Amino acid sequence: MRSGYLVLAALLESVSAGLHAQEMVGKYKLVSALPRPGATEILDNDRGRVWDVIYPPGMSTGMHRHPTDFVGVELVDTLLKVTTPDGVERVNPIHRGQIYMLPKGLTHIEENVIGRPQRNTILIELKDAGPHSYDNHGEAPSGFGALGQKQVADNPRVILWDAHWASGEPGKAFFQSHDLFLVPIDAGTLSVTSPDDAAKTLRLAGGQVVFLQGGHVRTIQAAEGNVRAAVVELK
Repeated sequence: MRSGYLVLAALLESVSAGLHAQEMVGKYKLVSALPRPGATEILDNDRGRVWDVIYPPGMSTGMHRHPTDFVGVELVDTLLKVTTPDGVERVNPIHRGQIYMLPKGLTHIEENVIGRPQRNTILIELKDAGPHSYDNHGEAPSGFGALGQKQVADNPRVILWDAHWASGEPGKAFFQSHDLFLVPIDAGTLSVTSPDDAAKTLRLAGGQVVFLQGGHVRTIQAAEGNVRAAVVELK
């Protein structure tokens, strides 16, 4: 009977050690990537969970592993110290308007450098649910369209755009073949019109994100101010 208890104790100890090992990377204990202090959830749907994240200078995020592919949009110029699981540290410049996608499994510590402006980032954790594309049966060209646009990335998960709408400039009709998130960088007001969907007036400010469902012809133009936004087309 006692041997049975010993076997059970050894099994529990092994399981406990395994769980403990799962929580460690090298000498670092893993913490949650999101949520975490300084991160505010601002939108959640079938295509993504969106966070407005601040990084107070000198406050470490702790070693964390991102459980999904994610998109980042930087809203402030600053410096960021990054520590990898092997203990190597490096300081990276962060530029306002940077738009990027990083892969599931990325593991690191982040810390805004003391004496620099507080980093503010919009992070979008990508999900796999929902339609990944919509069929275009009309004449408008497929894909996101704006007169002032620059493609930043195109990969199996997303197409990323740095888009600009000048005040008074006419819009360009396009068929929205993918769902998209729109993240304002320079605030203003956008007018979104469509022959097959309700018109929208989007008063944009920093720290907010707009989701536009695909499957519609749309024309987007600036109704007030010169607007700059990151556009995330979801494949």
